[in-house]
Amino acid sequence: MNKTLSISSSYLTANISTVGASLETLRFCHGPNLILHDESLHWRKSFAGSVVGPIANRVRDGQFSLGGKMHQMACNENGVTSLHSGPKGLSSLRWHVTRHEVQMIHFQRALKDGDCGMPGNRMFDVIYQVDGASLNLEIKATSDEPTPISVAHHPYWRLGNTSLHKLQINACEYLPVDQQKIPTGEILPVSNTIFDFRIPRAVNPIIDHNFCLSRCQLDAPIPVATLTSINGLTLHLDSTEPGLQVYAGALLPKLSKNKIGPLAGIALEPQGWPNAVNEIDFPSVIISPKKPYFQKTRYLIKQA
Repeated sequence: MNKTLSISSSYLTANISTVGASLETLRFCHGPNLILHDESLHWRKSFAGSVVGPIANRVRDGQFSLGGKMHQMACNENGVTSLHSGPKGLSSLRWHVTRHEVQMIHFQRALKDGDCGMPGNRMFDVIYQVDGASLNLEIKATSDEPTPISVAHHPYWRLGNTSLHKLQINACEYLPVDQQKIPTGEILPVSNTIFDFRIPRAVNPIIDHNFCLSRCQLDAPIPVATLTSINGLTLHLDSTEPGLQVYAGALLPKLSKNKIGPLAGIALEPQGWPNAVNEIDFPSVIISPKKPYFQKTRYLIKQA
């Protein structure tokens, strides 16, 4: 059974669902919801607010080789691509609540060897914690054998009128994609392109790309991006992840009840580089019993 639980601080109130460990609402000073949410099944299929994985984003043909063995994932996008690890990925599963306090909630979920087409008995931990005007997210994963792990958090942000949002990203490079929205393997400079967000600018509707923040996962979060609305609200995003997927929301479903539709929100998803399991020059996403996965991401809300 799906349950929604709340955590709150002096500035923030968040509602989080046990399905997908999904962030459904985030309110600053009792204001409007800063992320998109709808209760419909159609909306849930958009992965909104969920923890996605074990491999976030797209994997070409849903295939990868590890230890000399080819692994096949479910292809849930046009029958040829695995998106967010298929229809039975982490976003679709019911998570167990191991601890719930006023300002913190701890979720846990196990996957067996072979689940989602990947090796290893895996355990995932997700911790949400509010502290003042910050929402802190920790994601941990362990496995009893080598396996790919690249988890992402997938909220769609709407601080105000999204057409007036300005985004700044601390990235000098991005990953161009093919017609299936999978990286080509090239790593290109953002200079003189629509992908240059080193100075704040509006988000082009065609953007569904990864921005290269570093060549490895970091030990501590660094400033990644800021999203600013004309109403004075600003989201400051810090993370340990080497990449940031930005999706303008061009294909979001139209749901009039909550004023949701194409371009109604912007997804900012710290994660490993997409399709890294098939690209030797991308930062590795393979973990092992001696090398667990750990992500820390912080969302800080400020009002001018």
